[in-house]
Amino acid sequence: MPEHKMITIDGIRVRSDDAARYRARTAPTEGGQAPPLTQAQADPRTQGTPETTPDPEAFDPAEHTVLQVIAHLAEVDEEETARVLDAEASGEKRKGLLERRDEFLAEAQQRAGSGGGA
Repeated sequence: MPEHKMITIDGIRVRSDDAARYRARTAPTEGGQAPPLTQAQADPRTQGTPETTPDPEAFDPAEHTVLQVIAHLAEVDEEETARVLDAEASGEKRKGLLERRDEFLAEAQQRAGSGGGA
């Protein structure tokens, strides 16, 4: 595992490789005070947010046959149904799935409405 030399800049430990980048981000503005770091600047590893980063375990309709997608849609809630159909519309665009969008969503709504009672 590589060793990184650490240096201290304004009381903050920074890898020597990142020193120039850190100084550029924290350089004082005209007012004489450095602007606060954003979350992305403070920890660039967290730049992807859950909204923008796809869940690797999420069902991807492009990896399945039409019948497998229909079977998945028969078991999931309305939000997941919409997500899968949106992914299909922006990916494979299979007619057999997209033409039945309203039907799939109505079935998901019906399951949600009747799923709570015992």
